[in-house]
Amino acid sequence: MERLIDRLAEKHIDWIHMARSFGCNEDEANELVQSMYVRLVKYIDDPERIMYNEKELNSFYVYVTLRNLFLSKVHKWKVDADLNNSNAGTNSLMNTYEYEDSFENLIGGIEEMVNSWYWYDKKLWEIHFKKQLSMRAISSVTRISLSSIFGTLKNGKTKVRNAFEKEWKEYLEAKQDKYRK
Repeated sequence: MERLIDRLAEKHIDWIHMARSFGCNEDEANELVQSMYVRLVKYIDDPERIMYNEKELNSFYVYVTLRNLFLSKVHKWKVDADLNNSNAGTNSLMNTYEYEDSFENLIGGIEEMVNSWYWYDKKLWEIHFKKQLSMRAISSVTRISLSSIFGTLKNGKTKVRNAFEKEWKEYLEAKQDKYRK
């Protein structure tokens, strides 16, 4: 019978990728995966609990464990930052907040601008971008010509690009900072 830690270690790179998907840098991801190994080996008495069958690990179980460890760490950083009133150890967390703030500013500004448009332009924008219907689908459902829909959306995109160029650059910089390292 193969040990649980050996089975987990076979997919080490996959666990690292999962941890990186939470916004961790390489070192934080390695630390998180090591914590996951310790936790699973310590608390799982029967390895069959985290197996789909005799050979396949339950990746979702491991994902949930990694996510919970990550969230615990984030909450710990948040409490430590409040207590110490310092930025030590919160760089990736701060980058995440900057990224989310820049994204919210961008989306909020775009929605505000779209709400000031004529109802026809606003309706087409919402159907295309919020309901994610293609221009052809909108055309077939509404019997509006495809060229009219295309022109309206193209003009709307141009207005949005011109109005939110600065916010878009801030969003991209925050996104790069979040995933840097």
